Amino acid sequence: MSAQNRRQNSTGGWERRFYDKVDEGSEFDDCHIWLGAKDDYGYGKFRLPNGRVKGTHIIAWELANQKTVPPGWHVDHLCRIRACCNPDHLEPVPGTENVARGESFSAKNARKTHCPKNHEYTEENTRWHSGRRECITCIRARDKERRQARRLEKEDLYSHELD
Repeated sequence: MSAQNRRQNSTGGWERRFYDKVDEGSEFDDCHIWLGAKDDYGYGKFRLPNGRVKGTHIIAWELANQKTVPPGWHVDHLCRIRACCNPDHLEPVPGTENVARGESFSAKNARKTHCPKNHEYTEENTRWHSGRRECITCIRARDKERRQARRLEKEDLYSHELD
């Protein structure tokens, strides 16, 4: 159902006020961009009649589906556009899933399957240290290089004593 149809079918004045701030675009599958207030991160915000401010993507999903988002769940923008209110572009998911789908540094890092030297992160080849993943193959290679460097230093030290 389009925002215009929902606007016509809504009985509450606040719902009409909500949909008046949504630009549906010209195509069927376009993002419905929130034209009202936004937070510092670009998410639309709307004040409900009870005085509470809520994310417009959450309101749009709840109005379209006639149910509330479960506690601890987030409404994910499948289109990755934070100001979008198109219910077809929104999906409630657990908070951890929403973060994993995101573009944050930790989300991108978690999706990596290989270390910078292209060794695969497997259970056998991965060590967790201070909350970070480390490649065991790289750790062993680095330790081997350090041992060899120490040996060379000792050889140089002893070779000078013999002269």
